[in-house]
This record gives sequence, C-alpha cells and structure tokens, in this order.
Amino acid sequence: MRKHDQSASEIGQRIKEVRKKLKIQQKDMAAAMNIAASYLCDIENGKGNPGPEFFVRLATQFNINLNYLFMGAPDMFIDGEMKIQKQEVDLEDDVDTIEKVAWLMEHSIHLRTVVLTCVNRTIYADREIIRENIKRKKAKAEAECKY
Repeated sequence: MRKHDQSASEIGQRIKEVRKKLKIQQKDMAAAMNIAASYLCDIENGKGNPGPEFFVRLATQFNINLNYLFMGAPDMFIDGEMKIQKQEVDLEDDVDTIEKVAWLMEHSIHLRTVVLTCVNRTIYADREIIRENIKRKKAKAEAECKY
C-alpha cells in the first residue's frame, strides 16, 4: 500500500476551498448537511474526525468530487450529468481513493466505529429478514399440508 501524506488538515483545507468556491458560509453548509457549524469548523481546521456519512452528504449535497477531497485530484466538482463508462474509469484514482479510505479507517476510531456499526446493522437486518422468510415458508408449507 502506498504511503499517504494527506492529513486531516489537508482534507479540511480542501473542504474550506470548496465552501469558498461555492461562496457559502460555514453555517449554511453545515445546515445543508444537517450538522453543527462548530463541527464543520473543526473539520476544516483538521481537528474534526468526520465519518463516511459526512463525506457522502458533502458529495451528494454539493456535487463534490471525493477524489479531490482525499487525493487532491484537479476536478473539485463532479459533472452533474456524468456518465460512468468502464473504459472511462481511471483505475488508479479508484485504487488511490480506496487506499486513502483504508488509511482513514486505520487512523480514525470514529470512522471505524461508524463503518462497523453500519455493517452490524446490515447483518442484523439481514438475519431478521431471513428469519421472517423462514417463518413465512414454514407457515405456507404447513397451510399446504392441511389441505
């Protein structure tokens, strides 16, 4: 795995650059993302510890290229009409982004906690769905046997 020299302060600085480019204040960006302005301020100053939900909200709400945030890619924003075709995907950028997220997972307790919580919820939800399906099939089989 490549060594990453990107730090939380560099990511925070890029978020601040995006906000300035959009000509919006911290409080307005924070409100749009449903987070506290003080939390956004901490993130911009490299003191916050944002989880994946933060980055998803940021990307979807403001059309921001996550490769720009994590890796410093030249394109700050994603084209709204972007059509992803396999031959156009730059595998190197994808690998770099995955490695950066892995690095963040390794160094961020909060990010690990959020990811593991999501995984556990998914596993639990699937387990309950499977149990419900088994119950329905048993009930159906029993109903068919009675006739």
